Amino acid sequence: MKTLKHLLCVAGLALSGTVSAGPILIINGADQTTEAGTTSALTANLQALHLAVGNTVTIVDSLLADISGYSQVWDVRFFNAAALDSAAQNTYMDYLGNGGGLFLMGENSSFMDRNNSVLELIELLGGGDLGFDGCFDGTQMVHAPFTGPNAVSEVTYAASGCFMDNGTGQWITSRADGSMGSGVAFGVGSLSNAMAGALTTILDVNFMMNQFDLPNSQELTKNLIGYIGNQVDPGNDIPAPASIFLFAAGLAGLRMRMRYSN
Repeated sequence: MKTLKHLLCVAGLALSGTVSAGPILIINGADQTTEAGTTSALTANLQALHLAVGNTVTIVDSLLADISGYSQVWDVRFFNAAALDSAAQNTYMDYLGNGGGLFLMGENSSFMDRNNSVLELIELLGGGDLGFDGCFDGTQMVHAPFTGPNAVSEVTYAASGCFMDNGTGQWITSRADGSMGSGVAFGVGSLSNAMAGALTTILDVNFMMNQFDLPNSQELTKNLIGYIGNQVDPGNDIPAPASIFLFAAGLAGLRMRMRYSN
C-alpha cells in the first residue's frame, strides 16, 4: 500500500513538472562572435529560461543541415559574419513552412549585413518589406500578448535598431506612436509563404543577457519563449484543470505517504 502511494506521489509531481517540455535549438555563433562576453551571457540566460519551463536545450555554433527535429530554433547570432545566405534562408523557409517556431536576432546599424539578411528572409516568407531605421532607441512600449503572463509594459534597449513597419506581423515592442519598433512577431498564419510557422525577431541583443533593464527585459524574454511555444505547439500545454489535477495528485500522494510512514 505504501509503495502504491509512493508511486502516485512521484508520478503526479513528475507529470505536473514536465508537460511543457520541448526540444529547443540555440544557435549562438560562439566560434565567430565579435563579442564573446555578450554571446556567452545571452546564451546562458536563454538556456536557463528554457530549462526553467521544462524544455530541453541543444546549443550549437552554426546552423545545422537538419533542424526538423526541433520545435523551436533560437538563432541569437547578431554579428555581420552571421548574415543568412541563400542556403540558410531556404533552410528556415522550409522549417517555418513545416510548422517550426523561429527567433532571429538582429541589431543596430553597425550590423547591417546580419540585419539585411533577416529583412530579406522576412520578405521571402511573405511578411512584407519592413525596412530599417538606425534609431538607436531606448524605451519602447511592449504590446500584447507579450505583456504577459510575466507583467511588462515597456522595455529600455541599450542601442537598438528599428523596423519601419511590422508588415503582416504585429509589434512586440514599438515607439508609443507606433511609427517604428524594434520587435516584430509573425504568428501562425501571418506569413503567406510559411503559413504553419511562427517567427519573432528583435533588433537588439542586450535585452536577452539578463544584465540590462531588469526585470523588464527578462520578463519580455520569458514571454517570448511562451509565445513561440504556444504558437507552434499549442497542444503541448495541458489545460489548467488537467494541470491542477496532476499537481493535486502529486500532493495527495505525498500526504498519504507521510501519513502512513509516521
